[in-house]
Amino acid sequence: MLILENCIGNGAVRECYIHPFDKSKCVKVLSSSKDYRILKREIKYYPYIQAILGDFIVEYENELVQTNKGLGLVCELLRDDNDELSKPISSYKMDKELKTELDFFVYNLIQHDLFFYDFNLKNFVVQIKNGEKKLKFIDLKSFESNKSWSFLKMEILIPQLARTIMIRRIKRLYQMLGIELFQVSGNPTKNQWSKIK
Repeated sequence: MLILENCIGNGAVRECYIHPFDKSKCVKVLSSSKDYRILKREIKYYPYIQAILGDFIVEYENELVQTNKGLGLVCELLRDDNDELSKPISSYKMDKELKTELDFFVYNLIQHDLFFYDFNLKNFVVQIKNGEKKLKFIDLKSFESNKSWSFLKMEILIPQLARTIMIRRIKRLYQMLGIELFQVSGNPTKNQWSKIK
């Protein structure tokens, strides 16, 4: 059993701790609920999401672990070149390098119909690796899980509705960051993307 002591963040549903035996990993546990389907669902969809988003998401282990705070989800803990914990996107000025990262991430969500609904600024972390800014999305639990007031949940059955809801929330994210949403046609690669911008 892992004894979790060093909490580095918490949200409405989960708390995040530094792994007691590996500082390159963290353990996410549920704050109050014991509905472990939330964690299991994230592990289940990780390979599918990772195949599309690649380096934009952190690495996950494929099994839950026993901790003193219930079952936990183990994933990569982002650290910068100086070994400090990487900071959220809100800690940085939105320069061209970072906007290109965010635009390409969002473009891939839309292009591949990867429907996420939680674009809280805390879910975006900027890792400084080899002196470059790398955007990481650290919370996969909102994948195809909209906590809307709509009791019918029609977005599950109608992809266009899911896309509309997601794009509306993406626009809100861009407004919070004080930047404009991109417009592009075609299907550019990441290398081509920076030249388009």
